[in-house]
Amino acid sequence: MGTILHGRYSEQSASHQIVEPEVVVDGLLQNIFRVKNVLDTVILVVDSATALAIVPVFALSLRLRQREIDTIFLLACRRATVARLLGAEIFIIVLISSALYAVMLWAVDYYGADVVRGLFIG
Repeated sequence: MGTILHGRYSEQSASHQIVEPEVVVDGLLQNIFRVKNVLDTVILVVDSATALAIVPVFALSLRLRQREIDTIFLLACRRATVARLLGAEIFIIVLISSALYAVMLWAVDYYGADVVRGLFIG
């Protein structure tokens, strides 16, 4: 019976089409997972590049602020004090970055489905 129905609806001029749901859904899911894998790889590369860029930024910051650090030593502060000041500075940067990340994550979670529907589904 299925072969007869396929024969009736396989003509090019037919306005209707018979599809096998499992085949169509499997094909769509394969495409979705391929796109997901590509996006995961892109995100991993961007994260790695960002992490690698942070190290020279802090190193250059320390080099540019060497006079300030020398002044702190002239004020009779120990190396531990300088390390604590720089550590606190890095902690504040990480804290503010984490807060911004949390806000952006919430926005994507809250508005993401609507944006995807508006952009891609139409």
